[in-house]
Amino acid sequence: MRFRTLLLACTTAAALTASAAFAPGAGASASTHPSASLAAVKAVAHSSTGVHGVKSQLSGICGTAEGTWTGDGITAQNGAPTNPSLNTYGGKQVKCRGGAKVNTVVVDGYPNQAVDIKFNINVYKKTKAFNTLRYTADPQPNDAKSAICTYTDAPGTYAAAGVTGAQWTIKLPTTCKIGRKAGRRGVWFAIQADFDQVNGQWFWATQTTADRPNEADWADTQNLFGLGCISFAKPPAGSDVGANRDMQDCIFGGDIGEKDFILVLS
Repeated sequence: MRFRTLLLACTTAAALTASAAFAPGAGASASTHPSASLAAVKAVAHSSTGVHGVKSQLSGICGTAEGTWTGDGITAQNGAPTNPSLNTYGGKQVKCRGGAKVNTVVVDGYPNQAVDIKFNINVYKKTKAFNTLRYTADPQPNDAKSAICTYTDAPGTYAAAGVTGAQWTIKLPTTCKIGRKAGRRGVWFAIQADFDQVNGQWFWATQTTADRPNEADWADTQNLFGLGCISFAKPPAGSDVGANRDMQDCIFGGDIGEKDFILVLS
């Protein structure tokens, strides 16, 4: 999936500009969706220009590591106050078989921002939802229940590092304690940058994955992109197809590439 390089532009009506691969049903035309923002801005959900980051590899607890960067990034951002309709989350599943105490979260982003950013983080237990595309029950973040850990505006420090050349180290205000049972089943880190879109967009960088293809999810809480994936795994309501689909099914229209978000815990 290839999206045009990010542009921040004022328009008479806020619009989403996407590649054909992102349009609903993987159609051949771009899609538009009205924004509730008073300041009309253009937003894209994916950014890729073939930029290559540095090659250093970072690894951490719960089997997390940077892996191989795809050259892409997917929106995971609260774009308010300029564009409150841009309110997306990425989600990554991790397994901490003996439980874990997490104090630091490191994320790689698409290298179009080089500033410190605050992040919202929710850690959910795993649930399973029936995936109508695969006719199987897939693991998903159980955002219908209370999060194990919740952090609002946790400060992320930027460094020109990591496999993308743009990395944020987030020191959690308090330790996130993951129990043995939850960790063994798998927990989900749902993350978004709290970054006003007047300053541009933030994209959570993706890595290739082959061994655990169902460990990435995505939610567009205001349905800005018109795909109906407005939550992770809340009970289906209206057009919330995200309640029974993974990230690749919402964004790519199927299991194309099995992309995963870059996340390292310590």
